[in-house]
Amino acid sequence: MQRSTSGEKRGPIRTLYTRLAAELAHLGRPVRILACIGQRAAESDQRAKLAEVEIDRGASNGRRHVTTWRPIHAWSDRKVWREIARSRLPYHPAYDWGNRRLSCVFCVLGCNNDLVNGAWRVPKLAAAYAKTEVKVGADFKKGLSMQEIIRPAAALEAAEGPAARPPVGTAMAEHVGRAMTAKYRNRQAALYGLAA
Repeated sequence: MQRSTSGEKRGPIRTLYTRLAAELAHLGRPVRILACIGQRAAESDQRAKLAEVEIDRGASNGRRHVTTWRPIHAWSDRKVWREIARSRLPYHPAYDWGNRRLSCVFCVLGCNNDLVNGAWRVPKLAAAYAKTEVKVGADFKKGLSMQEIIRPAAALEAAEGPAARPPVGTAMAEHVGRAMTAKYRNRQAALYGLAA
């Protein structure tokens, strides 16, 4: 039986919870664990239904009490980008490429835009996925084959040429403007020796 992506994430986390509870068993009471997660309501309808703070009943037991806190749950995309600019933290270049979310290049949970973007940037990998689809006789994800992802990526390549790395700050500028982005880029150059 194939494990789900969420199961692949939860398994190691729950192993850590078990280890922490064992290490702190000498306290003689259930260990209290606060799990801080960066899920935001704006990311999906499903995440919008999640509470900002809730007891994780599936992870809690007689030895541990796990509370999930989503500190940025109510944040808009603009607020996230303003905080990145303010904090001077680097962000992943996939966002400058146009991805809405950061995951594996061909994540079955990814939106179509991110998948097409991946096929445009890494066409050989997309072709390998398409070949595997034919071998196993199943689509990349239910109702969407890799060939259906490759077609618009090929159209992008025909119109714009091979994918070229966009300038750092492309995604940020869309949310906070050019002036704040220029300040951010200059600070990045000073802090990390990156081109401004």
